[in-house]
Amino acid sequence: MTDFLSNYLRLEPPTWVFLSTFLAIGLFLMFHRFWSLRNLDIVLILLFTPGLMMVFEGSRQLVPSQVEIATQEKRAETETASGARQGASESGGVVETAGDGPSAAERAFQASLQSPTLLYFGYLWLIIVASLLVIRLLLDTAIVRRPMLDPNLSSGGMLFLGTSMLVYLLVNVAVSQPSYSGRDLTSGGPGYILMAALPDISTVPMSGPGDETAEELREEPKPPSRLKLLLSRCMSIGANLVMVLSIVAIGYWHFGNFKTGVGAATLYLLLPYTAYMTGRVDHVVPSALLLLAVLLYRQPFAAGLCLGCAAGVVYYPFSLLPLWCSFYWQRGIRRFTGGFVTSIVGLVVAMIILHPNNVLQHLGYMFGIKQIAMTGMDGIWGLGWYPVMRIPLIVIFVLLSISFVAWPAQKSLATLMSCSAALMAATQCWHGFGGGLYLAWFVPLALLTIFRPNLDYCVALEVVRPRRRKPTKVTPPIEKASAA
Repeated sequence: MTDFLSNYLRLEPPTWVFLSTFLAIGLFLMFHRFWSLRNLDIVLILLFTPGLMMVFEGSRQLVPSQVEIATQEKRAETETASGARQGASESGGVVETAGDGPSAAERAFQASLQSPTLLYFGYLWLIIVASLLVIRLLLDTAIVRRPMLDPNLSSGGMLFLGTSMLVYLLVNVAVSQPSYSGRDLTSGGPGYILMAALPDISTVPMSGPGDETAEELREEPKPPSRLKLLLSRCMSIGANLVMVLSIVAIGYWHFGNFKTGVGAATLYLLLPYTAYMTGRVDHVVPSALLLLAVLLYRQPFAAGLCLGCAAGVVYYPFSLLPLWCSFYWQRGIRRFTGGFVTSIVGLVVAMIILHPNNVLQHLGYMFGIKQIAMTGMDGIWGLGWYPVMRIPLIVIFVLLSISFVAWPAQKSLATLMSCSAALMAATQCWHGFGGGLYLAWFVPLALLTIFRPNLDYCVALEVVRPRRRKPTKVTPPIEKASAA
């Protein structure tokens, strides 16, 4: 907003963390019922913030891979200086040497000694909190009593606050610069090549005042094309709009309470994570599609389209298929699978047309048909955890996904929201490329689960209309007799 408001200063991330946390506690904590499940849920959601801040600060101090770069730069500078001295001595010239102060590489090396530890504990904190949230979401279907606990502000005040924050966040995406021009799937996890080719919009400053070390060592990213940058900004802004509007619409239409939907959307906008990752298309686009699937759950074909698109662009929502197919098994399963397959086929055709090179390899990454990565990972798996431990975690995750075919026996809209959020949160435990940071995949669904009323009546047999069949022509008995 510095381009639009006079003397406007963008807050540093730690300052925004304190402000947003106090505001969230003041608006949503039930002070008249302090020992309540709602307060525990709010605290559990806010517990992601310390881990996120540790990861953010560790990244600012240079990640371990940049330490190796700094060491190589120091060695290259030494070799260059020695070669220059040798050439000057042979020619009898004088070589100017640098001052006695440490070079940028030396200062970067010293400053980054603490960053691996900070990053490690940050990712560990995020994974632990995500695991606790998984347990809470799996137990949600057993909670029968759900008293109506509205936020501490009126619906008009919540709507004004949420709208103002949304405008600030989207303008920030529109004017911020990309962090880098795109990713290479061959060095990352499974995903969609057309999504990976889009740049990420950096919406927060990656260096604080006086932090020249990171700035001196940071390489300028290759500028993306104008079309990719425009497409990334439009998708980020559109996905954030869809996310917020879907949360409000779910509260209004499915919960029957407009204030509940506005409260859940405002709480999501208040989280520091939202300000950090607003410009990451791989975070917000799958979340928007999952929320649309929940919003349109009464139309199986539309829900299948949205879920299929989410699974096609980031792969991990494929684990939701057993849960959603089990929900529609009694009514709507054909329409749901038809929509899911249609979206997958559309994504494959688009990839073949727009990116015809290495189609088979990109199809393998899109559907996760690849060897489990053991090297070159990000997050906690690249900072000390043994990568082989991912295998039992993946096995447990697959068993959990398959178990939703039979459990719980009666599935409702509440089951779809809580169990979908639990599965997407569980992916963070074995995600090898930044696992723990993808909060947008499950936090909006978790917030809807926290604020929801009793939805046991929202089952497929009650809310999904049966498929219309063409009326068969009935021949009157008189015409039959005359024909005979």
